Amino acid sequence: MELTDFFEADLPDQLALETLRDLDVPSCPKIILELLHEAQREDVDFIRVSRLITGDVAMAATVLKSANSPFFALRRKVESVQQAVSVLGLRNLLKIIYGAALKQSLDGASRPGLDRFWERSNLNAVVAAHLAGRLAGASADNAYTFGLFHNAGVAVMLRKFEGYEQTLEEVAADPLRTTAIEDARHHANHVVVGAMLARNWHLSEPLVWAIRYHHDLSVLDKPRKHATPEVCQLVAIRLIADRIVSRFLGQDDDAEWQQGKAAALGHLGWAEEDIGGFAGSLEAELREIQAYRAA
Repeated sequence: MELTDFFEADLPDQLALETLRDLDVPSCPKIILELLHEAQREDVDFIRVSRLITGDVAMAATVLKSANSPFFALRRKVESVQQAVSVLGLRNLLKIIYGAALKQSLDGASRPGLDRFWERSNLNAVVAAHLAGRLAGASADNAYTFGLFHNAGVAVMLRKFEGYEQTLEEVAADPLRTTAIEDARHHANHVVVGAMLARNWHLSEPLVWAIRYHHDLSVLDKPRKHATPEVCQLVAIRLIADRIVSRFLGQDDDAEWQQGKAAALGHLGWAEEDIGGFAGSLEAELREIQAYRAA
């Protein structure tokens, strides 16, 4: 697919296209490609999966730590990668490895605030999966991956552009103009960059386009070429998950929530009162996960 397809009718100027073509978007790590290939087999070779993971010391350590985290709530602590593989299964392992590989690939910038960025990404993934679990036919696994990746373009742009920290400060003061501010300052924005990253990492098409549209709530009531029902559902989930995480972190509701909440809630068939109940049921789990990550 051509890069221009990510813009559809909102095609920017030639400078923007050249900027994006020159952008260093990390390619998918070999371990993920190998695991995705294994996941497509009818009979998964879990011995080979274990060998792939143990061949990367940092990844093996991350898998063990994550497997024993409150998110998976295992009855007994696992002490080897082989145990983790047998207990968690390939789908859960891919969740862990996507998150670990994403952090390894994008953390090299050592920019201020990245720890908070990764904490929020992790919390968003957990909340998005929880919300999807309350919707008939929705995939909690896809929602988790979407929550993890949807803002990854921010980390890519931190690596690429000097002054992007100031851009984020400007965006925080005017969140309804997020992508417009980014385009004006850098001839690129994090939703398109995030979609490029997702395509490079072989995420499914609904995830790629949900990342592309996650700040464009008009897709919930205005037909768009790639805004399938699953994409629109994820876009709505993102806004609600972000609101729950913001409140959990002690932050006020922003203008994007105030403007978009009716559309997002209506699309999913929920009322604003439901959000308090969802947040309350997640509070203890989010605190456990937060404490575990800080340890």
